[in-house]
Amino acid sequence: MLSVEEARKRILDATRVLPPEKLRIMDCLGYVLAEDVHAAEHIPPFRNSAMDGYAVVAEDTQSASKDFPIQLSIVESIPAGYAPTECVASGQAARIMTGAMMPNGADAVVMIEETQCEKNQVKVLDSVEKDENVRFAGESVMQGDLVMSRGKQIHPPEISMLASLNLPAVEVHKRPKVAVISTGDELTPLGGPLKPGKIRDSNRYGICAQIQEANCFPIDMGIATDDEVVLERKFRDAVGQADAVVTSGGVSVGDHDSVRAVLARMGEINFWRVAMKPGKPQAYGFIDGVPIFGLPGNPVSSLVVFELFVRPALLKMAGHSDLLRPTFQAILDDDVVNRDGRVNFLRTIITSRNGKFHAQTTGPQGSGILYSLVLANGFIIIPAGATIKAGQTVEAQLLKC
Repeated sequence: MLSVEEARKRILDATRVLPPEKLRIMDCLGYVLAEDVHAAEHIPPFRNSAMDGYAVVAEDTQSASKDFPIQLSIVESIPAGYAPTECVASGQAARIMTGAMMPNGADAVVMIEETQCEKNQVKVLDSVEKDENVRFAGESVMQGDLVMSRGKQIHPPEISMLASLNLPAVEVHKRPKVAVISTGDELTPLGGPLKPGKIRDSNRYGICAQIQEANCFPIDMGIATDDEVVLERKFRDAVGQADAVVTSGGVSVGDHDSVRAVLARMGEINFWRVAMKPGKPQAYGFIDGVPIFGLPGNPVSSLVVFELFVRPALLKMAGHSDLLRPTFQAILDDDVVNRDGRVNFLRTIITSRNGKFHAQTTGPQGSGILYSLVLANGFIIIPAGATIKAGQTVEAQLLKC
């Protein structure tokens, strides 16, 4: 059996980043930059006031106080968005609004709260130092600066910065379109009656949600029966419109696991046994250059295998460099014994108490017990053959907050 690390390495080594596309910045949220972004101009573009108040010569105010105010002549009023027309000399001031351009001659701003205005005169009630309450050209970004590097994910602050840089559109990596196919004669679509021997098709919905959570686009291809002709037609349709294909079921060694035969005939597919629980049987490969991820049919197994292998691959395709969720140490609240020869990913409730993380399993951990994953907000990772007592630490990973 392959280790989890070796299986993931093989997948990620074979995964290629999707080509870039140019998008309007309003459509870029969640995407990854495919180009370096440099500043074509200073931000802010000019020296401006950080406060509503009066632009003054700082030296004029050095002896100002409430008991002995300094009186200055007002030469003009400067709203934001307008250029000053007067130069401020010693003994003068200009009324100025936040963000307005500083007039020549002035080197500080007295806050409005520290002044008293009387017609064309202003009394300054407190001193200011040179450059106080003044923002300088290029204080945030200088012309020519590298502001964002390729590979950076775009969040709301990045979109605001791109607008500040006068960039209405940028090059970003495409986000994968991922076709999702459930396989098996036992599956029943939602809304219909459940006949004897049948089960609900839950995996497809969970996998589509995982794809959306990874900022990718799911394509729901429905259910494929175990008929090989139907399966091949379904796979051809999926490969023709998606950047990747995810299937669930049919990758084990059962008599009716037709997915193995069809995938092996259609492309370059490896059928793996990975030393992990849940999720030992898996398939991975390519059909016409499109990566195929064959997940187990058990609901917990399919969701766990997606999390550990498919999600990192999709993130890499979308241009991300940070592919794995961080792990950390947590204190185990109950004894755990792993008698299996595989690493065990136990569904866990992780909490923070007294500044430390604690982990408690969600009960029975069978790969068909989906409710154990609903209760959980993370995994704990138990090495093969390990016995860990309550109070000892284990490696943990959060899936949701």
